[in-house]
Amino acid sequence: MDDLKKAIMIVGSIVGVGAFGVFLYMMLADVGPPRPIEVVVTLDNKCELVDDAFMVRVMPDGPTALFEGKTARVMAKKNQRVKLVANARYPGFDFEGDEDNAAPRITLVAICDSTGRFDATSSNMKKQFGK
Repeated sequence: MDDLKKAIMIVGSIVGVGAFGVFLYMMLADVGPPRPIEVVVTLDNKCELVDDAFMVRVMPDGPTALFEGKTARVMAKKNQRVKLVANARYPGFDFEGDEDNAAPRITLVAICDSTGRFDATSSNMKKQFGK
């Protein structure tokens, strides 16, 4: 019986030390400067414009990515934000939309209501995009 108790104590100690090691590794994995990750952005377009009217920008002055279908891929660091903006190919179109923290997968929503600065360019964009 004493041998069984010793065996249980040894196995329990090994499991405990292993669990603590995994916990410590996970805590230290995020230490240091933020690492770049690929962000896959899905567009939820609730506007009366084609998806091509939008692109993704890593804020404040980071890289941009165009949508292919309803998906864009861009490199960002975990501490950065990713924002839906007007496609640079259309200089007459001004749009700043949804924004979220960089993560492996996010969805940004394009909402074009009839308020403020969007009114000034929406009719021209509808003509330009044929919608």
